[in-house]
Amino acid sequence: MTRRPLNGDDLLVVAQAMRECDRREIFATRFDNDAVALVDDLLASDPLGAILCAADGAPVAAMGASEMWPGNWAPWMFATVRWPEVALAATRFARTVLAPALRALGCRRAECRSIFDHQIAHRWLLHLGARHEATYPAFGRNGETFLGFVFQGEYLMCGLPKSPRRRPGAANRNAATPTPAADAPDSAAEQELRRLRALYGRRATILTPEPAKLGTAPTGGGKLLGS
Repeated sequence: MTRRPLNGDDLLVVAQAMRECDRREIFATRFDNDAVALVDDLLASDPLGAILCAADGAPVAAMGASEMWPGNWAPWMFATVRWPEVALAATRFARTVLAPALRALGCRRAECRSIFDHQIAHRWLLHLGARHEATYPAFGRNGETFLGFVFQGEYLMCGLPKSPRRRPGAANRNAATPTPAADAPDSAAEQELRRLRALYGRRATILTPEPAKLGTAPTGGGKLLGS
């Protein structure tokens, strides 16, 4: 699996070939089914995120988050039918790259809405640590019900810790050999983050493409995904 910065070409490829469940969910809260307009609006929202590619380099999933107002973000993701090829990598990316970047920018709350029957999305959000906060009847443009999910506080996209059941007499058996967290961000990423912030200010993250490489993003209507 490879990862590329968000860019219009890859976003459009994924948007035009996205899974039917994603298509129903996204366009139910927009005025039309225009993939080009969707990409324009996403880029105009100045998002954090990345394109996740399969082993052959084909873009498979687009994921990221857009700031609604200080401290509050709207995460989003859509993918093609090849999603299973990048699902594990996407989960690791959300936990070890995207979530730390959001916390570094002062994110206190990240929320998203998902159509009622998109079970794959619901399970993934809960696996990442989201909680179901609300149900929105007749929320879609054709009356579809949506569910609201929220990430909040210290468990932002990092999942909830689970305590294993201990057998009597087993306490402290592994105390001498603690295992480091598998999802901890690597030091190289942290160094790159410091470098970019020194150049471009506090909003820069390791997900932010440098202007010299990708140029200026297209402008759009300023709507967030799902608005």
